[in-house]
Amino acid sequence: MAKIDVTKIEGYAGMSPEEKLRALEALDIPDPDYSGYVKKDVFDKTASELAEKKRELREKMTEDEAAKLKEKEDRETMQRELDALRRESSVSKNKAKLIALGYDEALAEDTAEAMADGRMDKVFSNQQKHLSAFEKKIRADILKDTPRPVPDGNGQTMTLDDFRKLPDRDRADYAANHPEEYKALYGGNE
Repeated sequence: MAKIDVTKIEGYAGMSPEEKLRALEALDIPDPDYSGYVKKDVFDKTASELAEKKRELREKMTEDEAAKLKEKEDRETMQRELDALRRESSVSKNKAKLIALGYDEALAEDTAEAMADGRMDKVFSNQQKHLSAFEKKIRADILKDTPRPVPDGNGQTMTLDDFRKLPDRDRADYAANHPEEYKALYGGNE
């Protein structure tokens, strides 16, 4: 509701309530100029049309957003599959290379997966296992190729247990008289 500007009424502040009432009743307020405004029925019609367009836009945006969401999910699924294929390819290639280096198949698989996942502590641990197994294999091959000790003076082959049972003097004599056989008893180490 519009307020009345009482400052335009002369002496309003000093009037009694009855005088103020009479002055307000006599006040002539001009009708407002609505030439710059829209009529209510036109405004209501426009507001209804706008609401309908907003609803349609919301539905269309929902369809567009749903399509974008589906496209995003499809792209993420394809990316996950691509990453899995790349990892699988990397594991296969690394496994083949490790087997060629002499790794057993299970250790090569485990090491290749650790490489693909970036777990270098596991790679180094598996490398240590491989080196230990390789060293054992080399030692076994060397021992296999080492000739048996020749029989001692009694026609028997000297074994490490037999050698250890000998008295110190006989051990020294055997080592001096049969240096190659002595080295063979200790695997080439004195």
